[in-house]
Amino acid sequence: MKQYLIKGPNKGVRGTIECDGSKNSCLPLLASSILFEDSIVLTNVPLVKDVLTMCNLLEELGAKVEISEKNKTIKITNKKKHKLVVPYKLISTMRAGALLMGALLGKYPKNKIFCAASGGCSLGARPTNFHIAGFKSLGAKYNLKNGYTILSAKNGLIGNTYKFPKVSVTGTCNLIMASVFAKKTTTILNASREPEVLDLISFLNNSSNSKFIKFTGKRTLQIRGIKKLIRGSHKVIGDRIAAFSYLCVGVITRGKIKVNNINPKHLPKELEVLKRMGCEIKTSNSSITVNAKKKLKPVSFKTNPWPEFATDNQPILMAVLTTVDGKSKIEENVFSQRFQAAPELNRLGASISIKRNTAIIVGQKKLYGAQCISSDLRSSFAIILGSIAAIGSSKVQRVYHNFRGYYQLPKKLKKLGINIKVIN
Repeated sequence: MKQYLIKGPNKGVRGTIECDGSKNSCLPLLASSILFEDSIVLTNVPLVKDVLTMCNLLEELGAKVEISEKNKTIKITNKKKHKLVVPYKLISTMRAGALLMGALLGKYPKNKIFCAASGGCSLGARPTNFHIAGFKSLGAKYNLKNGYTILSAKNGLIGNTYKFPKVSVTGTCNLIMASVFAKKTTTILNASREPEVLDLISFLNNSSNSKFIKFTGKRTLQIRGIKKLIRGSHKVIGDRIAAFSYLCVGVITRGKIKVNNINPKHLPKELEVLKRMGCEIKTSNSSITVNAKKKLKPVSFKTNPWPEFATDNQPILMAVLTTVDGKSKIEENVFSQRFQAAPELNRLGASISIKRNTAIIVGQKKLYGAQCISSDLRSSFAIILGSIAAIGSSKVQRVYHNFRGYYQLPKKLKKLGINIKVIN
């Protein structure tokens, strides 16, 4: 099993990173290809493991998938009816596989859709009951058998009003896709407004003759059912989580990093927190530069749905704060197990204590290399950050988590001067 060998400390890192397209945007865009009669083309695609797994799923369902790594494009073509069983063997490693429920139900509502329970990072409870309740509000019937969710709507789907009890990105995307061809109008209350959701809406609207999906309130979304979608093309937005990750390489080494191909408006709270810490931030329409040469200050922040601080970015900044003199506080309000990086960072010499949904970080003057193990995608990057700042060598195990969300990560870090190797 591959590991990262990182030698530190790496100090004053400077350089420029080209940010890849958003994994969390690309996945629902790929799932939505099921709704189209002909083909879709996506550009600025991140060819990370999760995206390739979704492509394999679409091929398993009967679509033709053409990938150009050189051009960072994916073309999906539908020439026949899709298979209606989403198999466990492919969906077990990826949470976003659940998105195929909404797409298949939207396209084939009168048939029985079989979808295995999806996998992904272990971050605490991530049930799909909100999704199922949304489908049921449109007239779908549901049951569970042999680990498969079975969905169908004998009389087709009919628009209705559904309120998410809690903001859900995947749930909102799922219900949007299920509602595209539903009769009448669907209204989603307490809908997600994350940039990735807006990217899906933009793609579907631009692929139709009308803007049939629109927000009519802060978190009120309306989908007016249409007859068909023929073909479409779309450029995937930049990955705000990857962008913040690379910015934090600059912060933890007290250096200066510029990230291109990212909209700074997608990271409003994160940039605000970095400024409060003492970082100098410069932005353009498609880039962010962080300069962390000044003495940094501890900070307190909370995670919440966008436009607040993203839960995915929380472990990454937690790693940075282990090196900032003073006491910092993080309140996690999205996932119950989002502090899984803390024990591993403590192995490097950090001082992090967890009580319920709050982490207290006391910054240390030095971290020291150690052998660590990744538990999920973002914790993996947090451990890498700690290893970059630590004195001596660190080995990071289970780096396959990184392959799911960061494209050519060692190559990007080496370009910045980080001493990192992939070893077996």
